[in-house]
Amino acid sequence: MKTDARGMPMTGADAFSFARYETALHRFQSYVGDPIAAIDEALAASPAFVSGHLMKAAMLYTLAERQFVPLATASLDAAKVHASSANERERMMIEAVERLVAGEWHRASQSLDRLLMSYPRDALALQVAHLMDFFRGDALNLRNRISRVLPHWDASVPGYSYVLGMHAFGLEEMNQYPEAEATARRALAMQPKDGWAVHAAVHVMEMQGRIDEGIDFLVSREPDWAPDNGFAFHNFWHLALFHVDGGRYDRALALYDASVHPEPAAYVLSLIDSTAMLWRLMLERVDLGDRFERVADDWQKRLATEPGFYAFNDAHAAMAFAATHRHEALRELLVRMRETAAGVGVNAGMTRDVGLPVAEGFAAFARGRYADAVQTLEPVRDHANRFGGSHAQRDILTLTIIEAALRSGDRARAMHYIAERLVHKPDSQWGPRLARRADALANPLPAAA
Repeated sequence: MKTDARGMPMTGADAFSFARYETALHRFQSYVGDPIAAIDEALAASPAFVSGHLMKAAMLYTLAERQFVPLATASLDAAKVHASSANERERMMIEAVERLVAGEWHRASQSLDRLLMSYPRDALALQVAHLMDFFRGDALNLRNRISRVLPHWDASVPGYSYVLGMHAFGLEEMNQYPEAEATARRALAMQPKDGWAVHAAVHVMEMQGRIDEGIDFLVSREPDWAPDNGFAFHNFWHLALFHVDGGRYDRALALYDASVHPEPAAYVLSLIDSTAMLWRLMLERVDLGDRFERVADDWQKRLATEPGFYAFNDAHAAMAFAATHRHEALRELLVRMRETAAGVGVNAGMTRDVGLPVAEGFAAFARGRYADAVQTLEPVRDHANRFGGSHAQRDILTLTIIEAALRSGDRARAMHYIAERLVHKPDSQWGPRLARRADALANPLPAAA
């Protein structure tokens, strides 16, 4: 039986298709180039290539949009046509992808873990599981799933640096910052163009408030992580976020226009970053021009199809509609979210526990009901990981609570959360800036005579 470069058994492929599979996998790991185009070439040459069909299905699904589910399902069905000749690993992957397209994210992750018990060097299964851990907000397994297979990998195995990059991000999300940064730098020493490892190191700097260092790190390495990289928009988002922290709003907007949202978003993943950046700048009272309107246009184009698929996406759509006062679109979205929350399944739970109250909190804030926004967002803040994202992304909840508290005159509550930032990010400028605003509530300027 033929195997890939890591010894994983595969069926139904000729030598050309094996080579294109490796190209597609490398593109998936590095985010450089189009992995779908490469695997399509493999499948055109070897239509019975079970692992190739499964790769395409899994990669499409990890874009986390409903629009890609029919395409992922079609690829899964093509793999199942040849299931009778599939090997054990491929049959296990079929089960995992079946659960993915059915929306059974927890069970799919369990299936992937069982596969990795027997095939710990299955790079595709490992990366798909890592991404699903991110979407599910499972920080423990962002770290531990990689830990469980790591002894089977070393520098002699193709793709080892990317495994280290994933482990670095898991360590960061478990608040093991020194270990995360050391692991990310180790990965980058092997593969400087690993945008995910760059991202892991940047998250450490963000969480520790090492703002200027983060800017220097990203700018100095930009030739490695930016050109032709499908993940570059998110690292540019981090660079812009560092500038927002420093109060350099013009630089943040220039980065936003050039690299975060230069045109209508092709994927929701980038649209989330655009929305989250503009909301933060709105909290800072920055003039955004018509930028939020253009982002809301992108969300509105998806209003008929995407709501109810993933709560994290829906919360960001609510953010855009609330900020632009699109009351009818927001009402329609909230109706869909309430319907989802009343159902069963993984996303129903995410929506019920986190997504819906977050969306309602953003709506209250945009309507000027600041005390209501605090009361809606505050109970959710500390378990918001249940609907996915990272610490850095979910920080938008705390920033909104602080701003709502300040605008409602609740200085004690605002300072309660500002203190947390001052302790965790002593070199950041955002916390002191918020503290000065809170102090102004306690010591208002005297009225003019």
